[in-house]
Amino acid sequence: MQEYTVKIREIAKRLFKEDKIDFFIGYEKGTNPFFPRPTIISGPDEVDNLIWNSNCGLNLCNYLTGRKERIGIIANGCTSRNIVNHILEKQITRDQLYIVGIPCTGIIDYRMLQAAVEEEEILEVEEQKDNLKVIGNGFEKSLKKEDFLQDNCLTCTYHNPVIYDEMVGDPVEEASDSPSYKDLE
Repeated sequence: MQEYTVKIREIAKRLFKEDKIDFFIGYEKGTNPFFPRPTIISGPDEVDNLIWNSNCGLNLCNYLTGRKERIGIIANGCTSRNIVNHILEKQITRDQLYIVGIPCTGIIDYRMLQAAVEEEEILEVEEQKDNLKVIGNGFEKSLKKEDFLQDNCLTCTYHNPVIYDEMVGDPVEEASDSPSYKDLE
């Protein structure tokens, strides 16, 4: 996911320099590795605060309602569908937005991950393709990411944004035969 972070920063910096946006909504590192914070940056000197990883699950659309400025925003499949609703409900207009699309492979369920690591507090989680490297005081474990995805990600059929201006990576394959009610079976 580090490559997405680099690309997001490049795009945000370019948008500010080209005077296409007034601010950019994304995520920054939080005090806990599982909780990146939503952030609103207002210039190119702040873009190095932006990050993306599989813990970026909070809905950034909450920061769009009623805005009049020109806004850059990060959007995976979930967020992009909410953006469409905001546009349809006239909470924001499409021409105000520059949507940076994120192909999503799922958001981590931090409770499951913490339960799987019985040692002390997890201090860092690094993504390595399909694996998670979990690091704490005196321990390090490698785990399969797919085993720790949120339930809604397991049945998601919108891994790619439905609306965007620019993508940070190649679209990921959509799950066309994913059962919507797998948990009930």
